Amino acid sequence: MSEPLKTHYAIVGAGIAGVAAAEAIREIDSVGAILLINGEAVQPYCRPLIVEVLKGERSPPDIRLRRPEWFTEKNISLVTGSPAVGLDAGRKRLDLKSGRTVEWRKLLVATGSRPAIPPIKGLDDVASFTLAGQDDVESLKPRCKPGAKALLVGIGLVGLQAITALTELGVEVTAVELMPKILPVILDAVAAGYAQSRLEEHGVEVHVGTAVGEVRRAAEEDRPYVAVTDKGASIPFDFIIVAAGMKPDLSLLDGSGIETDRGIRVAPDLQTSVPDVYAAGDVTEYSDWIEGRPEVHANWVNAYHQGRIAGVGMAGGIAEPYQPVHLNSLDVFGLPFITIGASRIDNPEGAEVLVTESPSRPAYTRFVVRDGRLIAATFIGDVDRAGVFHYLIRERIEVADIVQALFEQGLEGMEFLYKLHEKTVRGDVEWAASMGLIDFFEKDPKHTRWGGKEGAERRDAR
Repeated sequence: MSEPLKTHYAIVGAGIAGVAAAEAIREIDSVGAILLINGEAVQPYCRPLIVEVLKGERSPPDIRLRRPEWFTEKNISLVTGSPAVGLDAGRKRLDLKSGRTVEWRKLLVATGSRPAIPPIKGLDDVASFTLAGQDDVESLKPRCKPGAKALLVGIGLVGLQAITALTELGVEVTAVELMPKILPVILDAVAAGYAQSRLEEHGVEVHVGTAVGEVRRAAEEDRPYVAVTDKGASIPFDFIIVAAGMKPDLSLLDGSGIETDRGIRVAPDLQTSVPDVYAAGDVTEYSDWIEGRPEVHANWVNAYHQGRIAGVGMAGGIAEPYQPVHLNSLDVFGLPFITIGASRIDNPEGAEVLVTESPSRPAYTRFVVRDGRLIAATFIGDVDRAGVFHYLIRERIEVADIVQALFEQGLEGMEFLYKLHEKTVRGDVEWAASMGLIDFFEKDPKHTRWGGKEGAERRDAR
């Protein structure tokens, strides 16, 4: 039997949370051994960008989180293709699929999330995919030919990425969503209507409030498979992509004694219920001041921040507190959407809702104010000011007296921001700093400004 691998810091998961943690540890501790465990047999990569690989616009090396030599330069040992399959938190041991054992002093669980698979009869008997990783993308690529027909189950963020990629590749798409609106985790009903219309304008057949109950080989259809919905409709298809949401991957924690609910419960310093064990990223459940309950904040920005906070704590430092706020930026066939905070709630209790829209442009803006503070903002079309309102929500700025002026971009709101919160004018929709290391990634400056050229002129004048 091989000797155990001994390390000071073990990090399970090499997504953005795990890489950010390793980076933060090394900034404080220049000598402590770091072992980064990547379950996939590839270099750590940016998962949200795998659709670029599917479309053939990028190759896998283009979306790596760090250059391979970065790990050597930082003296970080990287294990690939051998996921952790067992955890003994009391004895501080990890078992890897390869059969090796890891002994550690501090542990970070950054295992991310895995696809939620709905109970569809016959799913294992048809060509099905999840877009959960690079292997899935490589298997799917040969099927994405012009004229092929895809059935997509679930129209959330992953589903939207799939729709865009497939359509650009010439694949005909029928998309089914169980909830009564698409993108149900981030959009209110009106905003979802804009997104659905955009999909339909580009040839996507959309069914909401619908479930796929069974898939099977077709007897007489011109496609190899057929799906039957709960409403009795039959949908022929060549392959199916299941994008019915993601859930925290807690499989490593069975029997570990680490407290979990929907995700791993963590303290503000990202430490779990077991000393010396931390968690960060999509796998965590964190107190949400807007919702008033623990929530899973599964997004890139949150994972980056949590990874850094956990890394600082593991290395003995003290990190600034971080209160996550849901933040999503997406593009629906050229129409930009940004949502911040509790944007999905259609009828928020005890809150004021301000809306302006222009369907012909199209453009839509929605603010939700509760107890004098913004708790949600949605921007469709005109996204230039989103960074300002992300700041106001994240910092819990009191805006009761000037909210209407802010909404209308009136003088009173502008003066408030310039005098008391000058840095909001500079804007900061937070794309994690590490994205800058991906060679082709460029932050869209339109997402971080008060009002484009005019706003910049006002700022410079002061």
